[in-house]
Parts: sequence; structure tokens; C-alpha cells
Amino acid sequence: MSDPKQGSESAAKSGAAAAKQKKELWDVLVVGGGPGGTAAAFRARELGLSALVLEFDDLMKRIRDYSKSKLILPGFGGGDKIKFPNGGSLISSLRFEPIDKDDMCHHWKELYRSNRIPNRIGFELTGLQKRSDGYLKVFCWDHNGRKQEAFYTRHLVLALGNGVPRRFDIPGNTEGVCFQLRDPDDYVGFPACVIGGGTSAAEAVIAISNAKARAGDPTSVYWSYRGDRLPRVSKALAEVFFEAYAGNGNIRYYPKSEPAAIVTAEDHREYLAIRIDRRRMDDRPVETSHLEFLKQHCLACIGEDLPEALLASMGIHLVTGGPRNKKRVVVNRYLETRVPNVYLVGDILSQAYLQADDFDADPAGFEEIKHRGNIKSALRDGVLVAEIIKQRIDGKSEINVEIEDMPDDMTIRPSHEALVTPAVAARVARESGRMTTVQRDTSNEACLFRIFPNGIVETEHPLPDEGTTSIGRTKADIEFPDDEAMESPHASIIREGDRFTLCDDSGSSGVFLAVPSDRKTTLKVDDLLRAGRQFLLVGGEGDRYWLTHFDFAGRQVGIHPLSAKSLVLGRAGGDIVLDKEDLSLSRRHMAISAVDGHIQIKDLKSANHTFLRLRDRTILRHGDQFQIGSQLLTFGAPGESVPNPYDEPVRATGKMAVITEAAAAAASSGSAVPDAPTDVLSVLSDEDGGAPTVTFVGTGKTVAVQPGQTLLEVAESQGFPINAECRVGICGSDPIQIVEGRENLVAEPTPGECETLEDLCDLEPGPCRLACMAKIKGPVKVKILNV
Repeated sequence: MSDPKQGSESAAKSGAAAAKQKKELWDVLVVGGGPGGTAAAFRARELGLSALVLEFDDLMKRIRDYSKSKLILPGFGGGDKIKFPNGGSLISSLRFEPIDKDDMCHHWKELYRSNRIPNRIGFELTGLQKRSDGYLKVFCWDHNGRKQEAFYTRHLVLALGNGVPRRFDIPGNTEGVCFQLRDPDDYVGFPACVIGGGTSAAEAVIAISNAKARAGDPTSVYWSYRGDRLPRVSKALAEVFFEAYAGNGNIRYYPKSEPAAIVTAEDHREYLAIRIDRRRMDDRPVETSHLEFLKQHCLACIGEDLPEALLASMGIHLVTGGPRNKKRVVVNRYLETRVPNVYLVGDILSQAYLQADDFDADPAGFEEIKHRGNIKSALRDGVLVAEIIKQRIDGKSEINVEIEDMPDDMTIRPSHEALVTPAVAARVARESGRMTTVQRDTSNEACLFRIFPNGIVETEHPLPDEGTTSIGRTKADIEFPDDEAMESPHASIIREGDRFTLCDDSGSSGVFLAVPSDRKTTLKVDDLLRAGRQFLLVGGEGDRYWLTHFDFAGRQVGIHPLSAKSLVLGRAGGDIVLDKEDLSLSRRHMAISAVDGHIQIKDLKSANHTFLRLRDRTILRHGDQFQIGSQLLTFGAPGESVPNPYDEPVRATGKMAVITEAAAAAASSGSAVPDAPTDVLSVLSDEDGGAPTVTFVGTGKTVAVQPGQTLLEVAESQGFPINAECRVGICGSDPIQIVEGRENLVAEPTPGECETLEDLCDLEPGPCRLACMAKIKGPVKVKILNV
């Protein structure tokens, strides 16, 4: 290998000429065949540039290695706030709806093949040389040919991903601990442990939990993480996670836990010891407790490390700077590194990077840019860099690139239909090499969504403009031939103008409509309800009413009288336990009461809904869900998202500290608070009757808080035993009594909160509140009820 500082300019030019003659000089060389690298290569092709993709393992390796049957959702990792980038037909063909990870890999590889996008597999980046003629010489190791090879390019795009999996720094041999979930079935048959608190850990817990449930495996999946509370599950995963947690019943949490060591047991096998408890006691050594798992049954989702040494060898050094003084990669506004014409795209920039116009300036002044680690963000990076490279090759003195968003209603027609799958071709169009927006009137359209148990939309069935649409196992307009619980036909929807009427055409199976969770539903005698796998028949005579409970096999279990007091029914807790073994029931599933001859039911935002069997034709509203056989269907408009009522609410993140009763009194009077942290004192004021503090009766503690925090947030932060299950859709589980300072809450209870307190908790609104709803603006004294 020649020294880059040696050799004459004529030799350099002859080398460049030789490279051109061998067709090895590329406008763009992309290292990494994931979403970012793919978008850069595809957009380069659309702009008339030559581009080559090099990949060490395989195209779409990261997506390929996701767990089996994983759905790729556009909304993962904050992607619901990011638009697909606009471009030509190739970029448009990368747009996707929820798709199986294997289908996505197959489709994108087919796009490479059918569009003849140059790519070479088995090449690992090892070094970079800046040539005197301005070209870049990129060194790679060819693992197939077992030799070093060089590539020449004008511009180099590094789409290396997050790097390599981070390893444990614990005693013992960690070889054998898996750092990536490939097949959740590998963890069936024995206790499994997932370590980590991020999205990949949550996905692994869900996948393994579901695999165990499918196989009838009685063992659990244990989730270990260092934080002191359940990690926040992303919005896209919220309902899927709750379904696994509540439905499977095999997820065990261990916060404040961490791997301690690899130990060899008496059976001569190696185990990963997880420290789950650490107790300190006066005059005694620290006492710890551990769980031990065979190390091959453990999965560590603990992040990845950037290939810092490789980047440094090419002159791309990580820098400590920015407002938080963190060590980050540094690029300019064009995603270009210190090394000219070398760019970073995709997950190598996540979760944040530093941006600088002058790489030699003080790093403390560099701007920190947050970067979403998701597919759509990587696609936008790739398109941006390709546009920048095109302008530079065209000799533009000022680079100006703004990435357009792909319109939601855009359809692209490819020049060759075989280049894209029908699903994508229906969404993208190309007219004379230009993108065109297609306007259509959707105000009068309607369809049925078929919903998976985890809430994912599986298929969409458009409804005609007029007439009747039949639904059944066979001999119907919409058929489900594999559903043995469905009749032929089973139901129908009649459209008359803008009105859609649902009809039960079955013999005995019935059609069950989900009752709303935002209001009460009035029932009649002989109405039949379905909650989980349980059936409840409304009975009545004179002024007496009751529920007769039948199990899934039709056996009568019990009779429950109804009264003006709401009865809460579910799997555990409440007034009536229907079946503690029925994991399709929520803990507090529904509430029912009978007042002055009116029988009313309310679904308590249960995971699997409460259903009422149709007795008469019913007019459908957008968002209505109903069950036919084993199918859950939602009525709505094409392309609209199916609502998820179980999204975790946004929570405040104010600082708080425990202070003494005397200090709280001093704070309320405007005096200095002794021994209280400065960051707490900075938010105290004597507006609205005094500083915002909460005194918990029976604990001797007063807590100083930021204005606007809820009583639930304060109670949870202090570890007080409050039975709050609001975030998993169980309303009314956190009542609290306001002993003093009711006027120091931000607002009076809403009508919905009053209804919950009265109907579900049998408490008086005002003197009592739901802790999750009551926000603080001054001193209050409260008592946790946990009814």
C-alpha cells in the first residue's frame, strides 16, 4: 500500500484514470445496507449519480435480525411524528405500512435486484485515504475472497448503524449470553431473563411472553432493569405490551436489579446471577439477593457502542462538548464530518449528535441535535445526503437542500410495475418522472378493519357506496374461511347514504358490539354481555335485577344481585371476581348498577373490551368495534388510525424532596426552608395560598413539589402504597381523600372524574379525588384510600 503523501500528481492522475477505466470510481460509495444507506443509494440513482453499497453481513441485516414474526411499524421510535421523505419512484417504493420484518427485507432486496442497484456483500470497512486528486480511497477486507480491496469514490456515506453490542463488565465468562433476539421460541420451556430498559428490551419481553403463552409454557420471562420503576414503553408498543402483560400473566418485573457475575453451580453449568435486592442494616454487612439463570437463557438488550476506534483511524473523532458536555460524533449541517466528503447517516447519529460550522471551534459551543433512531429518520438522512452530493458534483457554490415530506394521500405509479409490490404500488405513483399529488374525496368512504389481538390492523375491507355487504365464513362478500366459530353468512352491513346499519344474520352465535368506555350504556332484561371468556345474562322481575354468570363452556357459575351501588367485576379486585384464571379479563373489567329500573354498564377501559350481543339492528359510528366469530372488526374510514385507548398519559417530571413539617410550615409562610435542596426552593412561591406541598396523613412526611404535578406522581415518587393502575386502562383505582387544602388544587373534579368516584368508588367527589387527576398549586393534606 503506497503512502498517501508520496507519489507525483501525474501518478495520482494516472491512478484515477485507471480507476475510471475499471469502472471503480463512484460518485457515492455507501457503507452499510440498512435503511439510511439504502435511501442514499436509491436517491443517488434517481439523481443520475453512480452509487455502490458495501455491506459486511447482508442487506437489511439489522431488520433481518429482529425477532421472528416481528411487525415493523412506521410509528416505532417516534416515527409517528416523522414523515417519509419525498423523492422519485425508488424512494417512494420504500414507504411502508405495518409489515412483517421478513416481508420488508424480501421486498427491499427485490428493489435492489430489480433496479440493479450495485451492492457487494462481505466487505468490511477497514480504512480511508484522502488522495491528492481529491478522490477518496476506501479500504475494505473482502471476507469472501480473504483479501484487502480498495474502492475509489468522490463521496463516502457511512451508514454503520449504532455499532456493536455493548458487553457486560462483570466477573466470569459472558460468552453464551445472547445480545440479540432471533427466535423467541428459543426461550420456551424454562425461565428466561431479559436485561435492559429500552424499546428492544420491551419488544423482547413481549415476544418471549407470547411465545411461552402459545406453547402453554408455565415458566415466566423476567425483566431486569436498573431503574426504580417500569421503563416507559413506547406509544407504538403500549397496547401490545399490555396485552402480553395482562393476557399472558407470565411477565415478572425486577427494577433496581442488575447483572452481578457469571457463576458455576454444583451442576457444573454457568449461570448469570442477577442481583435483585440490596439491603443495608446498621452494624451488619450489606445483604444481597440474587436470581440465577442459565446464561444461554438470558438476553441482554443493553445498547450498542459506536465503532469509535475505526472512526478515529479515518480522522473522525468523537468530541466531548455541547450544552450537556457529552461525548458525541460531530458533523456540520450537511451531516458531513471533519473529513471532507465523508458523511454520517442513520443510527450512527442516534440518539444525539453535535453540529458545528467550525470543527476547530470550542466544542462547548457545538449545538446538540436529537436524532430519532427509527427507519423513517434514517431514510430522510440518506435522501438529504444524496441531494447534497448531487449539488456539490454539479459545482454549486451554495448548497441548499430541503427535504420534502411525502404527502399522506400520494400515490406513485412506477414506470415498471414489477419493480414494487402491489401493496406499495397502490400507494406510490410516478408521472413522467415527476411526483404528483392525487386528490380524492374520502368523506363518504368507509371500510372494516380486521384487528389482531395486539391491536394491529391486519387487513382493510372497503364497503361499497350502496347496498348490503355480507360477512361470513364462506358465501359472503367478506369471508373468513379459517374461522370455525363463524357462520355462513354471519352478519351484514347495510349502507343507505351515510348511514351504516349492522345486522345479526347468524343462527345462534351472535354479533357482539363493544360498549364504549367513555360513557354508560343502558341495558335491558335478557341482554347478554361478554367479558373476556365469561358471559353475563341480565335478569329481572319487578324491581329486582341480577346478573347470571356463565363460563366459556356455558356452565352457570353464580347469580349476582344488582343495586344502586355500582358493582365492579373482573379478574381480581373490585366486588366480584368472575374468573381469576381468565387472563383475557382485566383486573377491574366493568361496572354495573341498577337505579330506578335503569340497568347501566360501563367498561373500565378493559384490555379486551366488554361486548353486548345485538338484539336489534344497530347504526354504526366511526370507531365502533364488534366481534363476529373469532374476528374483531372496527368500522371506520380508509387510512384512518384505529384509536388506542391505553396510551400512557404524558407525565410531568418535576423535582421534589421530602422535608420536615416545620420546614413545610416555614415555606408556606414565605420563610427560608432549612436543609431543603436549592432546586426545590427555586419553585416555591406563596401564590394561591402557599408553596405547593403535600402532607400524607399517617406517614409524617410533607413533600415539596412543582406546581401542576398530580397527587399520583407525588405519591409514587415517595414509594407510598397507592394502588394506581390508571396507565394500563383501569380507571378509579387511585382514590384519595383531601383532608385539608382542597382550594389549593388546580380545578374541581371533571364530570368524568365525579362519575368514576361515585359509581366505582362509592365516594363523594370534591372531598375525594382521583390522585391521577388532582393537580397541586398549594399546600394540601391527603389520605390515600385504596378502596
